Amino acid sequence: MQISTASFYTRSAAQMSRLNADLNRYQTELATKKLNVASQDSTAWMMLGGIKKDDADATAFRANITLSRGLLAQADTALGNVDDRLVRVRELATRAASETLNDKDRVSIATELGQLRDGLMALANTRDVRGHAIFGGVGDVAFAKDADGAIKYTGIDATGATVVDIDATARIRIGDASEIQVGIDGSRVFGGASGTTDIFKLIDDLKTAMEMPLTDPATTGGTTGTGTTTGGTTGGTTGGTGGTGTADPAAPFDAEAARSKYALAVNSALSKLDSAEAQITSARAANGARAARLEIESSQLESVGIDREEARSSLEDVDIATMTVQFQKTLTILNATQATISKLANLSLFNYLK
Repeated sequence: MQISTASFYTRSAAQMSRLNADLNRYQTELATKKLNVASQDSTAWMMLGGIKKDDADATAFRANITLSRGLLAQADTALGNVDDRLVRVRELATRAASETLNDKDRVSIATELGQLRDGLMALANTRDVRGHAIFGGVGDVAFAKDADGAIKYTGIDATGATVVDIDATARIRIGDASEIQVGIDGSRVFGGASGTTDIFKLIDDLKTAMEMPLTDPATTGGTTGTGTTTGGTTGGTTGGTGGTGTADPAAPFDAEAARSKYALAVNSALSKLDSAEAQITSARAANGARAARLEIESSQLESVGIDREEARSSLEDVDIATMTVQFQKTLTILNATQATISKLANLSLFNYLK
């Protein structure tokens, strides 16, 4: 079999070109990764595209979980502060139930109750790090005073219908098909929703009880006028009225009824405090359950991320040891091929005749 000189050189050049291309590819993969273009492995390339998309989603979900943790922690802090103030309200109500209190003590309790009410309203309108009301509502606040000064939840309209669905609106996505509620329905914490105790009304009623008169107002003030003399006859007239008003003679002050009404108001407040505190406890428990769920979701993301990284590595990363051996073997073959072709190229009749 005869091989022409042109065919010999063409085949030799093609062989060395292929070996050089293999060397360049191995060198590129050693410096970067083994899958750089879709033409190398279209199936693996598509799989890598899906992995990269999932990685981007996981990064966003992790950020949302971190944000949700902060929001839930802020909500728990607010609920804890509300709980502390309710404990103080209970202390004052229990003190008010004592029969040893005088009018000055009750005025002092009423003043502190007013301060606690204002503090609770500020807590009820606490905003989270995003500027949203933790306890829902609409607009800038969750609770506002109505025309009568009563504090009402803004997420319920004048007819009592709910206009803000916290379960549907205060949610953050933490997975492909997973969301978590980060807002708290203030109408179920502070009152307003059906079947709940209105904490603000409870305090208002207790404060009103503290301001109730328990003694006859006619005996607590008033001055007696001095009579005048007319025509030599001394005629005494009574001048002035009591500083706190004069009781209606037709309806004399009933101290026993007043104290009974006072005791009923205090006992009612103490009873309602039980359900009010239960509302706070329930809200904190639900908030804690959501925080625990975040830990589970975070752990799952990490586990899936590890599996995804292993899959990506198997498709894309280079086995340095194997690739180095392959590179060295190909380089040796190329050198041997070049040397062989050089020797064969010199085997000609003219070289022999020399």
